[in-house]
Amino acid sequence: MKGGINIEYFKIDIEDEKYPRRLLKIRNFPTEIYAVGNIDLLNTKFTAGIIGSRNCTDYGRKVSKEFASEMSRKGICIVSGMALGIDGMAHDAAAKKEGRTIAVLGGGFNHIYPKENEWLFYKIIENDGCVISEYSPDTVVEKKYFPDRNRIISGLSDAVLVVEATFRSGSSITAKHAYSQGKKVFAIPNNIYENTGIGTNILIQKGAILTTKPRQIIEAVKEKNKSGETEKSDTNKLGNPNDKEYLDKNNAEIAHGKSHKKTVLNKALIEKDEKDVAENENILNKKDYLPIYRLLSNVPMHINEIAIKLNKSIQEITPNIIMMELDGYIEQVQANYFKRREDKV
Repeated sequence: MKGGINIEYFKIDIEDEKYPRRLLKIRNFPTEIYAVGNIDLLNTKFTAGIIGSRNCTDYGRKVSKEFASEMSRKGICIVSGMALGIDGMAHDAAAKKEGRTIAVLGGGFNHIYPKENEWLFYKIIENDGCVISEYSPDTVVEKKYFPDRNRIISGLSDAVLVVEATFRSGSSITAKHAYSQGKKVFAIPNNIYENTGIGTNILIQKGAILTTKPRQIIEAVKEKNKSGETEKSDTNKLGNPNDKEYLDKNNAEIAHGKSHKKTVLNKALIEKDEKDVAENENILNKKDYLPIYRLLSNVPMHINEIAIKLNKSIQEITPNIIMMELDGYIEQVQANYFKRREDKV
């Protein structure tokens, strides 16, 4: 008994039908997660991440509350990291509306961080929301866990909104994960003299969608799900996360049953090991980044020329260019002209 309510923890692995199907599509997905609260939200139909600075401004608080409230009211589950500032505001506003919110922790449930937001942990649960972690309940929070936590926030989200962010912040890392996962990233324009506005303004400059109304994100999320990427409870047509199509769409239709579950689990574990190795490699060893880096020099090149020389479309190379720039391997010297950052290698 904590916070006046009973806490029941669920351990969910990739064989469980409650495992979030969205996570199976991301790099380095956790093979198991721990959850408390309304676990049906893990495969809810519409989701959006709202993230931002811990040391937010009044402007950021107002935006976070307004967007989270309206999006929740329209049936979108708000995903965030339960941090101080923007994250907490978004969770609180969503819980007050429909209770549709998922918090992703960077540690175990028995070590809530930050301590100042322990009340929010219980409020989310009491209001039919959900809190998850890839770490066991007794895991003590460490700083190194938060970048990993961010990939899950974006992985659970159909789109991500960055409200406020400092330069090279955790929010920028989450945005980077979202780009790599093929998600749309939205950002709120900010005062150029505010430190918490630097990150969002840079993201907009690099291709994030400038947004001023919740309706823009609501429409984007619902449009994404028209193709049928919806939860079983909403459509009763999709099967569960063990379906082979979620792991290998190119394979032929397969039989169901326990033998199938074992095949999927083994395949997922092998893929996870391969992705773990890839995560630890230098960014320049990644096949999609190296051709761009080799092509560039200290002489700026326009993105159109890059695409032509690589025989790719601009849409194909833009996410890689954005992430390489965020990591500091290349720089944009003027609009759509890029060159190498020689000091990075």
